[in-house]
Amino acid sequence: MNKRLGIASFMVILFVTVSIGVFAAGSEEPAAAGGTVTFMMWGGATEKATVEGYLAPFVEQNPDITVEILTPGNYGDALQTMVAGGTPPDIAYLGFPEFVQYHREGQLTNLQGYADASTVFDANDFSADHLASFSDPGTGDLYSVPKDWSTYVVYYNEDMFKNAGLRTPIELYDRGEWTMDKFLEVAEALTTDEVHGLLFNYGRWKTFIPYFAPDWIQSTAELNVNTPEFISAVNFINDLNVELGVNPTPDQLRDISPADRFSQQKGAMYIIGRWMTMRYLTSDLPFAWNVVPMPEMDGKAHTWVDMVGYAIPLDAKNPDAAWRVIEYLTGTESQSAVAASGHAIPIRQSVANSEIFLGSVREGFNNEAHIAIEDAAPMLVFDNFVKIFYDTMGGQLNLVFTGQKTAEEACAELQETIDDLLKE
Repeated sequence: MNKRLGIASFMVILFVTVSIGVFAAGSEEPAAAGGTVTFMMWGGATEKATVEGYLAPFVEQNPDITVEILTPGNYGDALQTMVAGGTPPDIAYLGFPEFVQYHREGQLTNLQGYADASTVFDANDFSADHLASFSDPGTGDLYSVPKDWSTYVVYYNEDMFKNAGLRTPIELYDRGEWTMDKFLEVAEALTTDEVHGLLFNYGRWKTFIPYFAPDWIQSTAELNVNTPEFISAVNFINDLNVELGVNPTPDQLRDISPADRFSQQKGAMYIIGRWMTMRYLTSDLPFAWNVVPMPEMDGKAHTWVDMVGYAIPLDAKNPDAAWRVIEYLTGTESQSAVAASGHAIPIRQSVANSEIFLGSVREGFNNEAHIAIEDAAPMLVFDNFVKIFYDTMGGQLNLVFTGQKTAEEACAELQETIDDLLKE
């Protein structure tokens, strides 16, 4: 590949019924399985309309399946309540950490038989790491099909760089000069009383950890956070504000979000995922902007991978028809629509690496930034992941970023808590 081309009680649920006939792309006859498929997703009206758009071409041709789209106000609680009550949807979105929890509790349908019999599903056209994130670690059987994915990149205000007489990040990248040192240098150069050179949400601390401590996750049952390497990573993030002053304080980011700061030209660079592209496109920002991969340090660049899959809960009423919906949505035809919309990185490798995706959004937009780090993969989901990663680690590290603890103090306490949680 050329380097540049390359988430209580059940809430009110909105039911939108769309008569959709789904068939295996390339087959001559509609799928035998029919009936109603309840399809639960997050994202509200926007996500619902997007999925309807991907399935729309098949509505008239295949009237044998009806899809009821459910968009609960509190997705995680709603899904948990439905599964526990034995009335789950036929298809559900699951992030890969949540997938691990549902799979370990035996609440998901084994999809391997469907995949093996399919003439549409092609494991070779998916990243092995992506499939592994939604498979049983022992048998390798597939229990969810990844729908799309996102990597974290650097969004930048091109006008700010040019007005300051600086090479843009993409120019530095093309020259092989997009290093961490250069990244920090231009962030400092573009920081003024009114503008920060960098916008980074402290809650996304995960982004920088691999630069310093790539092996902090030893296994599903062993995490090492009380190490010089992990502590260095935490101090690096904290120093973006404390020492360098290039990133707003946590309080400032609560007043105005990083996303809004960037659109209001209060920040020159912003580290975030693919979904922000569509927000900024529809916002019609009054300045030139683009994206570039994360910078290199010691010859290596890292990015965080976010990913969601389609799962069929074990007690689903219509799993056969649900599989046909999933089969189509993750097939090349639907993924090509995903690519053309610019909405996400297609899960099919052949589509992600095609001009359909690389040439989407607008002329000159650097879509390849999202797939340029070729070994980017989802992190290993360790035991008790949600409680450790989101609740415990996020809370403790925030004490560092708000000046209430040192990184050394927080990481020492974290290690003890994590070790106890891993034993549960």
